[in-house]
Amino acid sequence: MVFIDGNNFEAALTALYGSQQRLDYLKLAEYVAARRDGILQRIYYYTAVGSLDKEKAAATKLFIDHLNKKVPKCIAKLGYLSVVGINALGKPIFTEKGTDVNIAVDLVSLAFNNGYDEAILFSADTDYEAAIKMARSLGKNVVAGVVDQQKAGYMKDLCDEYITLKKEDFNQCMR
Repeated sequence: MVFIDGNNFEAALTALYGSQQRLDYLKLAEYVAARRDGILQRIYYYTAVGSLDKEKAAATKLFIDHLNKKVPKCIAKLGYLSVVGINALGKPIFTEKGTDVNIAVDLVSLAFNNGYDEAILFSADTDYEAAIKMARSLGKNVVAGVVDQQKAGYMKDLCDEYITLKKEDFNQCMR
């Protein structure tokens, strides 16, 4: 199974290319599964939406709806962004709610229910440490999916293995 922390992954991908990219997430997940000599069972995609930018919120909800209805084997889940303060420039500071816990719960519950043999987690967020350790203790292989040039040193250490995807890999998975 492929688990994608959308905001973390998209930020790393945008940094790699210098602009936003339009990936075909089914192609990406199948590509990664094949590279690991496996068969894709399911894709889980997680992101969050805020309430301040109505247009961006609507676009994100449409994207999640598209993933759930049009992308085979995909389950997309939506958390939310909460304003926790204002920065020195007067812009809101957000914190993401619901994303990390949804990923952790799915990673562990699916491992416990024998839903996968190997999880590929696209995120450099070490908040998943306990969930990764639990999945591994249940006999599952957990692989960190890393975008080239992404800082993910500790995440690589937490997981059984890691794979790094470069532009050449992503270019095969564009819409």
